[in-house]
Amino acid sequence: MQNNQIFKQTEYLLSIALAKCGNLEDARDLVQETMLAALVYLKKGGIIDNPRAFLSTLLNRKFYDMLRDKYRLPTISISEGFDIANETDMEETLVSDEEAEQIRREVAYLSESYRSVIVRYYFKGKTVNEIASELNLPVGTVKFRLDFGRKQIKKGLYNMEKYSENSYMPQYLALRNSGSFGLNGEPMSLTLDDALAQNLLILAYDKPVTVSELSKSIGVAAAYVEPIVKKLVDGELMKRMGDGKVYTDFIIYHADDYVKYIKEAEAFADEHIYAYINAVKAAIDELKQTSFYSQRLERFMMINIADAGLYDCMTSVRKPQIFPDRPNGGKWIAFATIFPDNYVIPEEKRGKEEYLHSGMRWTSLGRYLNSHDLMLYNYETSLDSNSGAKGELYNFKTHNELEMSVLKLFYVIKNKIDYSAVDLDERIVSAIPALEYCGFLTTENGTPELLIPVLTHEEKKRFFEICNKAQKAFGDEIRDDLIEYCKTHKKTIPAHLKSVPEQKLTMPFEPKAMMFVYEAINRGIHPRDLGYNCPETFAVFD
Repeated sequence: MQNNQIFKQTEYLLSIALAKCGNLEDARDLVQETMLAALVYLKKGGIIDNPRAFLSTLLNRKFYDMLRDKYRLPTISISEGFDIANETDMEETLVSDEEAEQIRREVAYLSESYRSVIVRYYFKGKTVNEIASELNLPVGTVKFRLDFGRKQIKKGLYNMEKYSENSYMPQYLALRNSGSFGLNGEPMSLTLDDALAQNLLILAYDKPVTVSELSKSIGVAAAYVEPIVKKLVDGELMKRMGDGKVYTDFIIYHADDYVKYIKEAEAFADEHIYAYINAVKAAIDELKQTSFYSQRLERFMMINIADAGLYDCMTSVRKPQIFPDRPNGGKWIAFATIFPDNYVIPEEKRGKEEYLHSGMRWTSLGRYLNSHDLMLYNYETSLDSNSGAKGELYNFKTHNELEMSVLKLFYVIKNKIDYSAVDLDERIVSAIPALEYCGFLTTENGTPELLIPVLTHEEKKRFFEICNKAQKAFGDEIRDDLIEYCKTHKKTIPAHLKSVPEQKLTMPFEPKAMMFVYEAINRGIHPRDLGYNCPETFAVFD
């Protein structure tokens, strides 16, 4: 009966074997070896309660046997109790192979200083004196590292706590920053599309940890973890301590933090909406008196008044954020948010609107062609249906790289310069249809024309004078109440983390700028739908 149950798993085993071996011939051999070993086990009186699980484990062991034969990889033993038994009994073989695999895994988790000694001694058969000579170390140091390494391996084997959840269910860490990027898009580029870097930062947040501890937690050999940690330390997202431990040196929020006090924040915005509306109405009236008025600028201005008004009114009662000099010319303070896989905001924590909002970002180009001080000002909010999709639509990995190219393209279009005569990135030229779709420009008879506002430097100065006056009027009205609100809405951070400014402790819990903008729109101050895609962007060049 059990034989029949074994044979029913043939196709299933073949599918696994194909994935492991990469070719049908080796896969068939692997399945045959596995089936034969299972039948021998049954013939000796063994009982298989779960054929699929048993055969999967057995196939995995046979696969590693095959690799050892193919590449002559050693089977190792580390002190008493860890010898690899001979293949005289199937049960013993399964247990011993598993122990050997565990030992190799524990060696891989050791930090480089211990791993290099253990590998040379046990895998390569070198003497203590040979190792000391190769590594330029005292003999006593080699002996100490061998002893300590053995103890760490034993501790790992007997420790019932295995991998952290991050090893089999990685989380997504969305890294952001205040301040200016480095030349290579730091800090965001340090973790972009790098799940390992993101999860190492998460694991090193609550307390300082060793590289070996990180390696075990995430289930990846230390040799692969070490260069990632070095990159993060060099990039100043991690800090290294004197005892060799590292920790994540910025605040990390959870996605739920942004909706934890959503109802309270909405209530604050409702209570103070007229302070905002009065300031916005006065600013719109003043903007309409200028020669450069447009609805697009009006929308940008409304967002700016709410955003800067909320932020600036607190500067008198908080220490200013200091943006340290960073690698590659950056000056930034990082922060990040953990997003679990398939995260959805719970229904009971949803606000009246989606309040997506990035801080104002500006990009400047000192000199390009016959002009100088080209500038691009940009918000991303939920009012723009294409917000946040720039990288996907235009094939650029960082905002900095994209917006430098966008700025050049907009200048070329505005001044009707032939693309082929200038140094435009081919990606941005090929992205013109996407830019048109997103509302940045339109194309008539094959010729693109800008739709976003383009101001001169004098017009930009006047525009922000109007904004600043309204920001101050709004901020002055709400300051005292906002101070009291922030006293009771702060993020708790690990005790060892000393670099986080006060602004970042309250940021996810504060009333959102878009709460005020949406409420003003709902009260008829500005249309929600302008009849076209409207990126909240304008450019500046003479």
